[in-house]
Amino acid sequence: MIAAVALGGLLGAVLFLFVVRLSPPKTSPLVQLAQLDAQHAPGAAAAAAPAPVAAGGDWWGPVRLWAGSWLAQQLARRGVAYTTLRQDLALTGRTFEQALGRKVTLAGAGLVLGLLGSAVIGWAGDIALPAGAPIVLAVVFAAVMFFLPDLEARQEAAKRRAEFRRALGAYLDLVALEMAGSAAPAEALPSAARIGTGWPLALIRDTLYRATRAGRSPWTALADLGQRIGVGELRDLGQLIALVSHDGARVRSTLTARAQTMRRHELADLQGRAGKADQSMRIAQILIGLGFIAFLGYPAVVAVMRF
Repeated sequence: MIAAVALGGLLGAVLFLFVVRLSPPKTSPLVQLAQLDAQHAPGAAAAAAPAPVAAGGDWWGPVRLWAGSWLAQQLARRGVAYTTLRQDLALTGRTFEQALGRKVTLAGAGLVLGLLGSAVIGWAGDIALPAGAPIVLAVVFAAVMFFLPDLEARQEAAKRRAEFRRALGAYLDLVALEMAGSAAPAEALPSAARIGTGWPLALIRDTLYRATRAGRSPWTALADLGQRIGVGELRDLGQLIALVSHDGARVRSTLTARAQTMRRHELADLQGRAGKADQSMRIAQILIGLGFIAFLGYPAVVAVMRF
């Protein structure tokens, strides 16, 4: 019994250490924005070379980077784009190679933990497992751990996209107001982006600045930004405005209409969330009422059953 408890504690400690060592540290949104800009800046491929790890630093870093680079090359040769994961990572501040490195190392950790778990169950629990059970358990653990970074990136990116969409609706209204004051789109876009201080408008400002320095159309740059971070509203808006950019009145009306549409979608989403929360509260109240009735009726039922 003591050996089983000790082995279970050791297995849990190993799992905890793997999760702690492989999980990335949380960084601020401004730092993540700087990392996103650096990835898409000119010459980013040369700047993306891994920096040497200092003595006593994170020794998992080179392993994750090598595994991620190798897997990225294999996927590129086979034409696997992983577009959804790339869009999610563009909002979380991590590179595609870093995410793939985490996936590979976590899968390896899951494989080892599956084999160790099978050994603990068979030895300490005195349970005769089938011949292929350890391999199946190890593969299941590895598959679950392999997809954990995808789920984490998807949840974090969903929150960031919702925040970006809220800021985008206000930004489009500001651009329309600037254009109503006889400002050209080339002036209205950066002027409206300078009003806010949040990271969504900072990202838009940086995109417009890079487009101006490169001589590109600001609407094309915004459409590319929407494609890169997975915000379909911005991508479609940039492509639509690029077709009518010569007519200022049509641009202003399109911006106003799109801002109103985004606000209606956000209001509908908030109403749906409120309805779900209200429904869950009703279910909780019903369960509490049933529990109270069972608490009051239990003594009477016990007394009747005695006779």
